[in-house]
Amino acid sequence: MSYRSTSICMNYPCVLIEGSCYWSLAHGPAILAFDLDSQSLNVIHLPLDVRDLAHYDFSVVRMEGGRLGFFVVPGFSAQLWKWNSDCDGAASWVLERSIELDKLLSLNPDDERERPIVAGFAEDNNVVLLWAFVGVLTLQLKSLHSKKLFRVKCWFCCLPFEGVYTADADIGAGRDGAKLLHNT
Repeated sequence: MSYRSTSICMNYPCVLIEGSCYWSLAHGPAILAFDLDSQSLNVIHLPLDVRDLAHYDFSVVRMEGGRLGFFVVPGFSAQLWKWNSDCDGAASWVLERSIELDKLLSLNPDDERERPIVAGFAEDNNVVLLWAFVGVLTLQLKSLHSKKLFRVKCWFCCLPFEGVYTADADIGAGRDGAKLLHNT
């Protein structure tokens, strides 16, 4: 199969899952996987059901249990897909959940301007960031809890900070060193 593009989508950061980094391929309904141990690349195609829908609007996500997944937004709904392997090692995509975003986020499906677009993913908290005409919204994938963050008029990608290190001049000097703070 030929690709329209062999570049990764820089709008979304890679997601680290079990020793591999995963990126959305730009202009292609596929995921690029880089195994850190074997230093090998692999392309994982999205299921045929969503290939036409996912050209620009899907994000690689880490599913519950540390599995590979992706989140796609066709119109005013969303789908959460999980990469499953059976005992023989055969792998395929399984639709984990469908989400009616128009009802959950109080969007008007008759107004195309309100159609949500994936703006980012916060992997430590399993939160998708969405942009819609009403503003930037978060959607926690496990609980489906949503929250409006702020209003903006144009689309942009979000690269959330989920943890920061404290400043410490003694890093590596045998003292306590820097501390990683989460959700501060």
